Formats: sequence, C-alpha cells, structure tokens
Amino acid sequence: MTKYKCERTYIDSNIDRSCKRDRYWKMIGKFLAMTALGSLLLTGCGAKVDVPDMSSMGTINVVSREEGSGTKTEFDNLVGTDATGTNTVADSTDKVISEVASDKNAIGYIAYSAENNSGVKALDVDGVAPDAASIEKDKYPLCRDYILVYNGELSAVAKDFMAYVKSAGQAVVADYCVPVKKSETFLSDKSGGTVEIHGSTSAAPIVSKLAEEYMKINPAAKILVTESDSTQGLDDALQGRCDLGMSSRSLQPYESELLTSYVFGRDAIAVIVNSENTLSDISVDMLKKIYDKKYTAWSDLR
Repeated sequence: MTKYKCERTYIDSNIDRSCKRDRYWKMIGKFLAMTALGSLLLTGCGAKVDVPDMSSMGTINVVSREEGSGTKTEFDNLVGTDATGTNTVADSTDKVISEVASDKNAIGYIAYSAENNSGVKALDVDGVAPDAASIEKDKYPLCRDYILVYNGELSAVAKDFMAYVKSAGQAVVADYCVPVKKSETFLSDKSGGTVEIHGSTSAAPIVSKLAEEYMKINPAAKILVTESDSTQGLDDALQGRCDLGMSSRSLQPYESELLTSYVFGRDAIAVIVNSENTLSDISVDMLKKIYDKKYTAWSDLR
C-alpha cells in the first residue's frame, strides 16, 4: 500500500470513528430530551396523590354551586367537568360549608378566603396547599381573580371609591386574599352620594369590608353591597342596575368588550371535605371523575 493510500485510510478511519461518536452523543441527547419531556408531561398531569383507606366511607355527596355562580364557572372550567355528578346544589358559600360540615361523605368547593374551619377542611390539590404563596406564584391549580366592573362613566363618588380600592384598599384585600399591588396612600376627594355594588357572594365579604373602611375616610359616601352571583352582578352592571358589579369568574368576550374591569385581588377555589374525612390531598383528575359521576363512592378513589 502506498504512503498516500495509508494516510487516506488512516484519515477515513478517524473520520468514521468521529462520525460514530457524533451519532452516539446525538442519540444520547435525544434520549435525555425525550426523558425530560416525558417527565414534564407526567408532571402536567398532576402529582401522585396518596389516598388513605376510604373503605369506611360511603357514597360521595357531591356539592356544587348554582348556575350563574362565578365560583362554579371557574371550578368547572379549571377542573374540566360538566358537573353531572352533582347531588346537592348550594346557592351560597355559607350553604356549601354548612352542607359539607353536616355530612362526612360530602365534598364541595368555596373561595379559599371564606374557609373558616367550622367542621370542614381544605384539601391540597395535586400536592399543593391553597395559601398566599401558592396563589401568588400561581402554583395552586385552582386560582382565580376577583373583579370589579362598570359600564360607561362612573359617578364622582364611585371613582373615589375605586381609587381607594386601587391604593390603600389593597391592605384590606390582603386580609382576605392576595392583593394585586402594594398598598399606597389614599387621599379622598370627599365626593358624596351612593354607590350600588351587586354580584359575587365570594367577592362580597371583601368588597363589604372595603366599603366599610372607605366610608370611615369619606363619611359623605354610602356604599351598598348586595350579594347575588357573578353573572347577575355583571348583568346588573351592563343594564345600569348598579354602579359596580362583582365577579369571581373570568369575563365572557362580550362582557369584556362592553364593561370596564379591574382585578382587585387574586384568590383560589378551595376544595373542602368534612373534618372527619381522612383525605388530605386530591388530584384534579380525581375531582373531575367525582364531579363527572365516574367516582360515586369514596372507596373509588385511587
């Protein structure tokens, strides 16, 4: 073999080995990428939940809110359920708590800010507890906003109240849920008059406290808060039956187009069970199967 051929063979051999090494590392890279993607997809499906022995429990009493409730709309959307498994309909937060507290086999959902430990307990969802940190960082799976809306131009006193909500009022919001900004100094213009606010029973306790604290600063104002539900509050604002509407659900496209909205706080939907229930964590998938009537007994959970 000539010197040239030997050199060429040597070079070709090294190139071949180099190509094989490149192909090897590309295969390893693809494998690692696929493994990471698989892990990510599994994580997206929800964390593994440890279910205790539920054999002593009975048929699940599935409690839902009424049609029109913002909490129901957000819960159904976030869980992806049609709620056909509902056994009991409650038309307020207090009634959900009362129903679950009186029945050890019941499950329901409420605003996290309304949970008061009176015979019920909030479950972790996919291994995440509903608290200020998980809500603020959007790690808890069932987060939602509280919104104030209005149609057209606000009266002077309603503008002043909204200025309070966006500034010093955020300190009040922080006592109930996660505020959207830091509290700031507020100087009222002392406008007089009445402001009618209608809507969400979940948002109402926060807005009522905001109204109470604002009227201490501006005694010339009278703020009246009426509970109904989010849809009714939005409709009332659209129809001019109130100055401000309260919603605990996202607005529909046509509502967003016709109404001016302001998110004043961020909360979570807490899943609650009776205090005697030994379950402490539940997955979104389990919730869907319960509310879709695929799981009808507590012993079905797995």
